[in-house]
Amino acid sequence: MVGRVFFTVLALVLATAAFLGADPSPDVNLFGVVFLFFAFVAWFSWSDIQAGYAYQAERREQSSTTIPLMLVRLGPMLIRELVVRKRRKT
Repeated sequence: MVGRVFFTVLALVLATAAFLGADPSPDVNLFGVVFLFFAFVAWFSWSDIQAGYAYQAERREQSSTTIPLMLVRLGPMLIRELVVRKRRKT
């Protein structure tokens, strides 16, 4: 809960700073709108953000695979790097 409040308040402070420090001539300050969107996402989707960084045991989900989560996330990138290295050597 502390992280949720911290990141929401941080995004709201940045949005306020963007709106107050902006030139009054444009109709919409896009940086302020983006930071307001980040505050919205941080407040209403915090459980999804936490689930994305949680380990499988913490989520208490049964899985039939024994592949670590980081290998699943980073595997395609690592394979691409290996293929590029092989092409450079030949």
